[in-house]
Order: sequence, then C-alpha cells, then structure tokens
Amino acid sequence: MARLGIVKEGNGETRVAATPDTVAKLLLLGYEVVVERGAGAESSFPDSQYKTAGAIVADKKKTWASEIVMKVNAPTDAEIASMAPGTTVIGVMAPGLRPELLAAMA
Repeated sequence: MARLGIVKEGNGETRVAATPDTVAKLLLLGYEVVVERGAGAESSFPDSQYKTAGAIVADKKKTWASEIVMKVNAPTDAEIASMAPGTTVIGVMAPGLRPELLAAMA
C-alpha cells in the first residue's frame, strides 16, 4: 500500500494531523507511515511515541516524498513546490480563502 506522510505544521500551529494511536490504525490498514521529525511535539506527542506506534520518523524531505501527505492546514507555496506530481494532500484547504491554492496543486 501507499506511503503516508504526516508533516510538521508551521506558523505556530499546535495541532498535528495524526496521533500515535491514529498511526497504529493506519498501519493496520496497510499504509507505510512516515512522520516528520518533531511533527507532534507541539501537541505533546514526542517522536518516540510515533516510533512505538510503528511509524518511521524521518526528515522533512522524506516525509514530503510520500504519495499521501496529511497536514492540518493547507500547504504553503514552498511545500507545494516540493511535492511530486500526483501527491494527495489530506488537510483543510479552504479554497475560498486562497483560490490560487487549487490551481497550484492541480
């Protein structure tokens, strides 16, 4: 099955797109889960909890190379530029606030 990346949020965001419990469930569904180093720190989920759940903890580049990326907020322009064509992003997009986002991700 596909590799799913859980990336670290920026701009003071304290939420993370998946908890260690969620990671364990995704692994049971057959996903390979990669968590960006420090992604859960602002939510009180240290990297060690993600490792215990079975995730691979990796750097930003490896996490963003996943076929599916989970994040709380819409990706930034720099994050979009780093994605491979065909990457699926799961997160809050709010296209009405930033209509150019959908065009950039198409």
